[in-house]
Amino acid sequence: MTMKSLLASSFQALKITPLMLEIQQRCIQGGYIRAINYHGVSGETADNFELQLAYYAEHFTAVTLADLNNFFLTKRWGKKRPGLIISFDDGLSSNYSVAAPLLDKHGFNGWFFVPVDFVSTPPSEQMRFARNHMISPDGTSSKAERAAMSWDELRDLDRRGHVIGCHTRSHLRMLQKLSESVLENEICASKTVLEEKLGHVCDCYAWVGGEEWSYTAGAARMIRKAGYKYSFTTNALPITSNRDPRQLGRNNIESSWPLSMASFELSGFQDLRYTPKRRRVARVIRAT
Repeated sequence: MTMKSLLASSFQALKITPLMLEIQQRCIQGGYIRAINYHGVSGETADNFELQLAYYAEHFTAVTLADLNNFFLTKRWGKKRPGLIISFDDGLSSNYSVAAPLLDKHGFNGWFFVPVDFVSTPPSEQMRFARNHMISPDGTSSKAERAAMSWDELRDLDRRGHVIGCHTRSHLRMLQKLSESVLENEICASKTVLEEKLGHVCDCYAWVGGEEWSYTAGAARMIRKAGYKYSFTTNALPITSNRDPRQLGRNNIESSWPLSMASFELSGFQDLRYTPKRRRVARVIRAT
């Protein structure tokens, strides 16, 4: 058992998690939104994912892009329960076949961040693309006809009220040494592709990787140049109305995790652990 899973189990047994959720709701003025990120949701983990969704529905409420816009505009959340953005990185096919129906069932909209070249790769080459670009397909995606969602599936999710955002062209981590032309292609050109495929503006971007070295000032400048309204990191922190919209933190959760670990991520404890890294990354991004 890892230290994290031990802490999560202890928090659950001692009923600390619900207490910390209540404290957050009472103490964060103007309300807040929590953002979490998944990757794939395989058929084997679907039942467990549904248990997580049922827990989220009990303690949080769904967040649309319009809700997020209104939150920053009015500086108040205005709903009884905190908001929860449930996001999915990498564009895996199980996001459409497994996760989306369960999100619909429980009244949540998903925020799907896709590497556009992965989606556009012919199905027979997608597993090779995934291996070469540090994408890990889940069991369902790896056995499906397509490892990635198709553009038709993404357009369908978009029509159904889910949010489609950018996760670069090729799932590239933003190394310090990358040239301006590479950054332009990965951050700006990918936005153009999404907008052409979906027929409307793409406001949201999610950084790839989450390692501290993968956040660079050059990439942050390009995100601004591209015109993204929001960008999401994986540096845990609630979203409040005074946050920088281009530094919105997320907590990573996977569909295979026990409920004690998923709820632990929402308790606020991880926010404290991420504070030093988050501050260092903020300085890098603000340097733009």
